[in-house]
Amino acid sequence: MIAAVGIYLSMQPSPTPVQEVKLKVAAIFDTFVKEDQWNETAYAGLLKAKEKYGDKIKIDYMEKVSLADYERVARDYAKAGYDLIFVHATPAGEAAKSVARDYPDRWIVWTDGWPPIEKNMVVITPLAHEASYLAGVLAGRMTKVNKIGVVGGMNVPSTYRSYYAFEQGVKAVNPNVEVRVTWVGTFVDIGKGYDAAIALLDWGADVICGNGDSQNVGVRTAAMARKAWYIGGVGDEHPYAPSETLASASWAIDSAFVDIIGLALEGKLEQGKFYEYGLAKGADLIWGRTDVIPANVKAEIEDMRKQILDGKLVVPRKDSP
Repeated sequence: MIAAVGIYLSMQPSPTPVQEVKLKVAAIFDTFVKEDQWNETAYAGLLKAKEKYGDKIKIDYMEKVSLADYERVARDYAKAGYDLIFVHATPAGEAAKSVARDYPDRWIVWTDGWPPIEKNMVVITPLAHEASYLAGVLAGRMTKVNKIGVVGGMNVPSTYRSYYAFEQGVKAVNPNVEVRVTWVGTFVDIGKGYDAAIALLDWGADVICGNGDSQNVGVRTAAMARKAWYIGGVGDEHPYAPSETLASASWAIDSAFVDIIGLALEGKLEQGKFYEYGLAKGADLIWGRTDVIPANVKAEIEDMRKQILDGKLVVPRKDSP
């Protein structure tokens, strides 16, 4: 009996040692982590980081946090010993800076922020204008009535630079198009996004574009209701509106989250740095209805994409009116 047990034990695989958690990561989201591309792409980054780094990192997140509660939630994570805290909301900069000042031994990541920031902060800066320019070229080629509608959430640098470049892309290939932009003043109101999009479609737009947070869910819902062409933003929206989505301008937020977590794990985050993500770092125009996009238009856009990456085409960047 003892011998049998001995053989049995010798045949068992060596127990895998439990790896010590080296980095505790937290993320705060203003709406749900599904369907809303601003949050869904960030959440996807957390999942990819966990898959890549395994038990070296511990991840927690909280969704549907109001702007007024961002500071409280970030402080709770800091008090609980989380090393890296993503404040994933453009308007939450003051909350991020306040927590960073009081917890200098924590890293605070402000997505889509601007200077000044605290030294223990870093910012993810989406170079949204590059993919948005390509999206504008697509819209300019696909409109039949020369009217394109755009719905924005809040007029902050990333969304403004995105829409400015979008219009420049439209005008580069179709100068006769009128582009009408409506700002709804919020990132989290689906109804306002829907109403603004319907108004633009009533105006006569046959292509409509949106990017951002939950208000964008309303924009694409309006496109679906009216059977209009839609160009999404921040992440891939084709799965949610497969018949209407021509393409989506990706901001590579998932890649940014993975990279920032990796740098923090390796002790290589740089104090006060703005980490930029454009086409060279994973942002792109993600195709949707390629079956209706003429081959020459797709080829034209792919050529422009290559020119941007090669530095031969510099997309105009403008962060404010």
